[in-house]
Amino acid sequence: MKTMNNKDYEIEELAPGLFAIDDDKGNSTYLIEGSEKALVIDTGMMGGKIIPVISSLTGKPIELALTHAHGDHMYHAGEFKTVYLHEADIAAWRPALCLVTHAGELMFGVSMKRYNTKSFIPITGSFEFDLGGNTIKTILAKGHTPGSCVFVDEKHEAVFMGDAVGSGLSVWLWFPGCSNIHEYKESVESLLKKLEPYKKYKFFGGHRKQTREGEANYPLDFGLVNDMYTLCRKILNHDIAPKKQKFSFFTIDVYSFNAATIWTRDKQI
Repeated sequence: MKTMNNKDYEIEELAPGLFAIDDDKGNSTYLIEGSEKALVIDTGMMGGKIIPVISSLTGKPIELALTHAHGDHMYHAGEFKTVYLHEADIAAWRPALCLVTHAGELMFGVSMKRYNTKSFIPITGSFEFDLGGNTIKTILAKGHTPGSCVFVDEKHEAVFMGDAVGSGLSVWLWFPGCSNIHEYKESVESLLKKLEPYKKYKFFGGHRKQTREGEANYPLDFGLVNDMYTLCRKILNHDIAPKKQKFSFFTIDVYSFNAATIWTRDKQI
């Protein structure tokens, strides 16, 4: 692996044709290069443009696939000609996901943007991206948002999880657009079955280097997904009690089991 420094980003070559690009706000972008085109997964939320960084790494035509519609993953979507987002997140953009995105812009201290989600190409069903010599598969992972997606790269034996189960830290299910715990349990159960063939792959999250004070950081892997399913069951069976966590003006219920942690609120149970 080779690390390259940019004034706004840290770039790491994970394998030939596969790059991780991390901004200083804890957000991760990934670039997968095929023989015909390149796919970018998420954009981070730095103030400066990201497309010049991407273009310095590949000369192939570039498309963007979003794991979900939150600002820390789609802030630079307007720099791309072709943007893919799951149809459920396009449908939920107003008011829920738009509200969360603009709240995130305020929290991160970046200027507010307008997002033309109606121009995005909807991801539906078992959508695949043919990059030439490498086909990226899509798995729906509803929970953090209605249309959260996981992308599977069989060539590089890599799974890009976005925020579907967190990035080794907690998954947030406490703001508008999130599933309740019952819905999330069903989603994670389905995700476990679909990830079974890839359980030995390397898993990459939407915030791969993020840390949070007072919260343990676990490796993101298939075992964490399994722990998340068990945690959902324990919450629904009332086998586990939450800890209360203050976040801005909100009081959050924090549930943990092994590597899995969920931030939620009473009305989301």
